[in-house]
Amino acid sequence: MNYELFKHDKDWLKKNIFLVNMTKELDHNFSQLMLKWLSKYIKEKKKIWIIMNKKWYSNGIICKDCGYIPQCKKCSVSINYYKMPSWEMAWICHICKSQYNFPSKCWKCWSSKIKDFWIWTQKLAEIIKNEYWITSTIIESETANSPNKIKKILAQISNSKFPINQSQVIIWTSLLCQPIKNYTFDLIIFLNADLWLSTPDYNSAEKNFYFIYEALTKHNCQNFIIQTFNPDHHSIRQACKLDKDWFYEIENQFRKDNDYPPFKEICIILYKNEIEERLFNKVDKLYKELLYLKEKYEIKDIEIYSTPPLIYKIFGKYRYNIIIKWSEVKNFMDIVYTKLKLNQNWFKINRQAKSIV
Repeated sequence: MNYELFKHDKDWLKKNIFLVNMTKELDHNFSQLMLKWLSKYIKEKKKIWIIMNKKWYSNGIICKDCGYIPQCKKCSVSINYYKMPSWEMAWICHICKSQYNFPSKCWKCWSSKIKDFWIWTQKLAEIIKNEYWITSTIIESETANSPNKIKKILAQISNSKFPINQSQVIIWTSLLCQPIKNYTFDLIIFLNADLWLSTPDYNSAEKNFYFIYEALTKHNCQNFIIQTFNPDHHSIRQACKLDKDWFYEIENQFRKDNDYPPFKEICIILYKNEIEERLFNKVDKLYKELLYLKEKYEIKDIEIYSTPPLIYKIFGKYRYNIIIKWSEVKNFMDIVYTKLKLNQNWFKINRQAKSIV
């Protein structure tokens, strides 16, 4: 059996939470349990909410021969698929919105064996329509990009006159997780409960926990399916147990062991430049100056290191971080401001960083 059942059966809380181990599934997008319940609930005209954290059609394309994934020329991210209202496919960078012509061959090895990868909201809706003849309603930032638009969409869905074949399956990004007034789901599915965990940040587990926990607790739904490749991760497991206290026991120990907030403060100094060599020279010079100040003022337990951010290049500019961790970062940065005049050298300083990406 590829899943565990977390059953909550109290007077005020009745929930069946199925945690599916996707490493044991043949199809790494849809578990057998999800397909079984989806088919059953659609036939019974029941209401289904599928949560995912990625909008548009798919993440991009990959070469099946060499594994190359084309990236935007201005940003170091893969070029995404987007299906236009006219049903034409666009190949767009989701950061700078640059558009590209879809390639017939791999840019690197010239192989014709290229295919799109990963399923996002538009592709999921397309699969459901082809398989079950149901038109899903997609709620994401492209269509609900203001409070008034969100209210209008939610009002339409909760209206009893709204077509059942458009309100039966709702595909919703994590951007919009509040319950719909006068509308109760029969089944809620997390297509991929690991998305926040792919972010190399100290607070990714906390974000992932609340991504799941808030949907489980806010919505008056009895049945949940949570698909994950990390069924033992504390952010997912404790969310399924609805145990916030034990999650923070584990999370705080991790942060304490690695000197992350709230046990240490973090300051991030960002520099960006269109010329990569100039970027390295500028960051290296500042890094050495910071190490000199550390030695001069005999601050032994401060941690200083340089690293690229999660996205190395945005809008044609390369980016690099210097990260400072210490219990009294503010005092050290007062010295740095006085001695090095960072603001005059085009450095961006985040003195109390809530994230390191």
